[in-house]
This record gives sequence, structure tokens and C-alpha cells, in this order.
Amino acid sequence: MDLLRNQLKTVYEDFHMQLFTIALSITRDRDLAEDAIHNTFLSILKRNFMPEDLKLYVFKSVRNSAVDIIRKKKILPLCEGNNYIFDNSSSLEEEMEQKEFKQQVAEGLLKLTANERETIIQHLYAELTFIEISNILDAPIGTVTSWYRRGIAKLKEFCKE
Repeated sequence: MDLLRNQLKTVYEDFHMQLFTIALSITRDRDLAEDAIHNTFLSILKRNFMPEDLKLYVFKSVRNSAVDIIRKKKILPLCEGNNYIFDNSSSLEEEMEQKEFKQQVAEGLLKLTANERETIIQHLYAELTFIEISNILDAPIGTVTSWYRRGIAKLKEFCKE
């Protein structure tokens, strides 16, 4: 149990922001995203289960927990503005300079399919490989890379408008 607890602590410390970004991209609500992360870690600790690849298991579990939370709510909550994928800890000057771009990207992401949006966010913001995303989404790697390419192409078009 102590080994599992220590490894979970390391995963949390190393990947909290990426886990939060994935959960937030699905729930679009900060509190629900934190709930998804909390539920995942609590569930793993309660079961005292050590998966072969703990990092991948945690990412997949957080995603599934976020999806479950949304299903139970039966509606998709509105995000706090459209900047739900961006770190809000940057300076005011930087925030002002990038506000329009961030708005375009956030709005563009909302226009993508759920698979395209999740793939892009998991790859770019959570820094997961396509193989890891393939395992998390239970989809063939070719499909995942197609979602990514298609989503990026759509985003570029949305940002040109």
C-alpha cells in the first residue's frame, strides 16, 4: 500500500496540471475537473490496485471519471469563459496580448468533435504520445492520429476566420 501511495503521489505531483487539463476539457468546469481527479486517486487507493503502467492508468481513469461525471449531470456545464484549456497564471500583459488568440483556439476546440478535441488536448496540453492517447481512448493509433490531424486542420481554419 505504501508503494502504491508513493507512486500515486509522484504521478500526481508530476502530472496534476495535465490531468486537470484533460478533465477540464471534458467537464468544462474547474470543480468537476478536480472532482474527477480526486475520485480517480481515491478509487485507486481504495482498491489497492497497482496497474502495469500507473501513469497511463491514471490518465485513462481521470478521463473516464470526467466522462462519468458529465453523464450523471446529463448536461454539459458551461465553462468559465472559453479559456478552459489555458493556464491562467500568466501576467496581465501576456494575458492581454494573447486574449484574442486564446479565445479563437478555445472556441475552435468547442467546434471539433469530442474525439478530435480530446486528442489535441491530450497531445498538446497533457503531452501524451499518440500511443498513450490510443490506450486511453481505446482506439487504434491510426484513428487517433487521424483525429489529431483533422482537428488541427479544422482549428487552423477556425483561426483564419
